[in-house]
Amino acid sequence: MRLDIKSQFVEELDDIYKTHLIYRTIVVCNNDDIDEYKVLLEDNDFSVYVVDTLSSIINYDALDYRILLIKCDFVEEFLNDIISNGGGSSTANSRNNFYTYIAFTPDNANIKEEISKKYYNNYDIINNII
Repeated sequence: MRLDIKSQFVEELDDIYKTHLIYRTIVVCNNDDIDEYKVLLEDNDFSVYVVDTLSSIINYDALDYRILLIKCDFVEEFLNDIISNGGGSSTANSRNNFYTYIAFTPDNANIKEEISKKYYNNYDIINNII
């Protein structure tokens, strides 16, 4: 994907952070682009943690990062883990109270659509997708 589209995504995310109270955002991107997005986000003063493998022992709430950058190959398993541990960002369970939004990079619009269809009845997931 072209750099200007990636940069525009990061700028739009930065604008959201400037106008909303956000704890943390999960950003879903293509596996091939993850390093480039990490650099772009860090250049905009975001702290970034790359989720490139799934582990139930990671306490995401304890991580001191504003962005969790996740490979698109892991997004469904990642969301299923969130659900199985209590729901989503608005639950009382601290294991799942670790994010405000889920964003998809422009090249993942099809995955965003699939996730929206698959999790349409899970409001803790759906209501936080931007």
